[in-house]
Amino acid sequence: MAKEPEDTKVRYCLNCGEKIPEKAKFCPFCGENVALEELQTPEPNKEETPEAKPEEETPSPFQGFSDKNFTLLDPGETFQGYKILRMMNKDKEGIKYIAEKDGKEHVLKIFFKSSFHNMDTLFGMQMRLSRLNHLTDASIAKVAEVKQSHTPAYMAVEYVHGVSLAEIKKYNPERLNEELVRDIALKLIKTAMLVRKHGLSINKLQLSSIMLKDDSEPVILSSGINYHDQDERDDVFTIAAIIAQLLSQNILYKSIYSPDRLKTNKFVKIVGVSMALNKILAESLHRNITQRLSTLDKLQNAISKLEPVEGSEICTVQDTSFLDNGKPEQAIMPKAAIEPGFWILIGIVIVLMILLFTTNIYQVVFGAEEEKLQYTGFVWGADTIEDSLSTQGKDLQQPGNDFDPVMTSYGELKSSTLDERQDPRRLPAAPQPKDSSPAPVIKPAQPGKDFVRIDPSTFGFGRLGENLAHNVSLSGFYISKYEVTQGDWSRFMKPANATNFGEDLPVDNVSWFDIAIFCNGLSEAEGLTPAYRIRGLGASRVVSCDFNANGYRLPTEAEWELAAKAGKLYNYSGSNDPADVAWYRDNSAGKLRKPAGKAANDFGLYDMTGNVSEWVWDWYDANYINNLTTFINPTGPEAGIQKTIRGGSVMNSEGRNLNILWRERGDPNKGYQFVGFRLARSK
Repeated sequence: MAKEPEDTKVRYCLNCGEKIPEKAKFCPFCGENVALEELQTPEPNKEETPEAKPEEETPSPFQGFSDKNFTLLDPGETFQGYKILRMMNKDKEGIKYIAEKDGKEHVLKIFFKSSFHNMDTLFGMQMRLSRLNHLTDASIAKVAEVKQSHTPAYMAVEYVHGVSLAEIKKYNPERLNEELVRDIALKLIKTAMLVRKHGLSINKLQLSSIMLKDDSEPVILSSGINYHDQDERDDVFTIAAIIAQLLSQNILYKSIYSPDRLKTNKFVKIVGVSMALNKILAESLHRNITQRLSTLDKLQNAISKLEPVEGSEICTVQDTSFLDNGKPEQAIMPKAAIEPGFWILIGIVIVLMILLFTTNIYQVVFGAEEEKLQYTGFVWGADTIEDSLSTQGKDLQQPGNDFDPVMTSYGELKSSTLDERQDPRRLPAAPQPKDSSPAPVIKPAQPGKDFVRIDPSTFGFGRLGENLAHNVSLSGFYISKYEVTQGDWSRFMKPANATNFGEDLPVDNVSWFDIAIFCNGLSEAEGLTPAYRIRGLGASRVVSCDFNANGYRLPTEAEWELAAKAGKLYNYSGSNDPADVAWYRDNSAGKLRKPAGKAANDFGLYDMTGNVSEWVWDWYDANYINNLTTFINPTGPEAGIQKTIRGGSVMNSEGRNLNILWRERGDPNKGYQFVGFRLARSK
C-alpha cells in the first residue's frame, strides 16, 4: 500500500480556520480544545478486501473532526430548515454552503466562534449583520435570514446566478470595455451611497464580491459590505480602484492597480482609456486622502458628465517612470558629514529637556492662561511637575480632608489627623496665608433628584457567590439613577452618531475622552469645580481627575460595581433574572430603550445591567482586580492603552457577558455602538 502523502494530514481548526499541527490538542491560534482522536485521520481497515474497498475520494482538509458547536454538513442534511446541496468555500468568518429552502437557493454561511472573539470584532459583526437585513435594493444580494443568537450563528443570502467580475477579468477581459465599466461604476456608486445611509461601508469591496448577472446588472454580495466608521473618501477610493482594475491590462491589474500600491504610489494613467476618465481616477485615487474627491456624489457627477468614449482622447502611452518592474526607486544615500543643522537641533532638544525638568513650562503651554513660567529645580520623584509643585513645602497629612470611617477586614479606618491615615484619593487643601483670615466656606450644590447617594461602604470587589470577604473600602459618592441620554449629551456636545436615535434614549458611540469634555462642560454650566483636567490634543491627550472636586465625572470601576451590586450578590444588577432588571438581546430586539424601563436595583439605580454598556474611569488591566495593591478607594491602574467598560448591553445574551462582574475594554479615543455612560460626583 502506498504511503499516505504528508499534505493529506493537514488539519484546520473549525473555530478560527487556521492550520493546526497533526498531533496538536489545542489550536495554537485561538486556544480551542480539540480531542486528539478528532485530529487524526482514521486508518483504513487492514482486513478490508480490495473488492469491498470503496471508491477513493479526494481527502478534505476538514475531514475527521468537529467541535462542540460546529459540525460539517453533508449534502442532503438540513440545518434550521435549509437543505444542504453542497459546500461552497470557507473564509476567516465561517463556512459557506449552497442550500435550498422553500424552493429557492441560498448561500448559507455558518460562522466560526472566533468571529465574535473580542469586543471590536463582536461589535463590527453584530452591527454588520443587524443592518444587512435593511438593505433591500436590487443591486445588493438579499439577506433572507440572520441568527446571531443561535449556536452556531448563521445567515442566509439569496444565491445570485451570474459570474463575478474577478472571473470576467481573468477569463473574458475583452468584455470589459470602457462603456460597460462606466455603467457598472455608476451603479456601484449608487449602491455605495445606499449602503452608507445604513451605517455600513464598501471600503473592503473586491472584484470577487461583485456579481454580474445575465442581464449585465451588477450585484454586491454581502461579503463585500462591512461595518466601519469609514471616511466617505475611502469608499470613493475603493470604487475608483475597481474601475482601474477592470480597465487595466491583465498583467497590471493585480500589481500597480492593487489598492495597497495605489495608497502609497502615484496613479499611473491606463492605456486605452479616455484621458477624461483617467483624470477622474487620478483625483479619486490620490495618495493623500485630503486631495481626493470628497464624496460619492461628486464621483457620480464626474462620471455621468463624461463625453462618449467614441471621439474622446485616448491615452496611448504608458508612463513607465513609476513602474520600474515593480521595484522601489533607489534611495539617495545621506551625506557622510554631519551638517551644522544637526548640532543646532541637538542643542534645541537639550534646552527643551532642561526647561521641562527645571521649570513649569508644561503647565504654561497646556495649562491655564494665568500661569507664569518659573524655576522649580530638578524633579524626579513626582509623576508630573504639577504634582511636585503641589507638594513642595506642604504636609500631606494635614487636617481638613475628611474621610468617613468604615470597617474593613484590615481594621478600622480613622478620620484624618496630623498623624493618622487619610483618603489617598483626595488632594491636600491649599495652606492659608498667615496674614489673612480664612476664606468663607461655600457649601457646593448637591446633586438633584436624579442622583443617589451611596454611603461609605466595604464590599467584595470582583466577587460573588460564596466568596463574601470584603476587600475594598470606598468613601461616599453620588451616582446618577439613569444612563445619560442623547438629549443630555447634545446640550454641550455635537450630536452623537447613536445606534438608535431618540432624545430620551441612552447616548452611545461616544468616546471616553469626549465624555470627559462633556463632564467638565456640565460642571461649569452648573457652577461646579470640574473634576477633570485635560491637557494635550488628539490621541496624545492626558486626563487627570481631582476626586476632591464637586464636579461631574465617570464612576471608578469599584464605585460602579458597588452601586450595581447594591448590597446583594445577584448575577445581574437587582435580580438573578435579567428579564426583571435589564434590556438585553432576548427581550430588546437589539434596540436601545428609554431609561427606567425595567426595575431598579436596591439603590434605586436603573439599567446597571443591559441597555448600553458603560464607560468607567479606570484603565483596563485583565488582572487588576486579582492583584489589587490599593484597598481604599482604588482608581485602577496608573496607566494603560484601553479604558474599562462594564454592565453589558442589548446585544448581550443572558449569561457571562451580561453578568455583573463581566469586564470589557475599549480605546478611549473611539466611540462604540451600545456603549454609553452614567455620571458620578464625589460630593
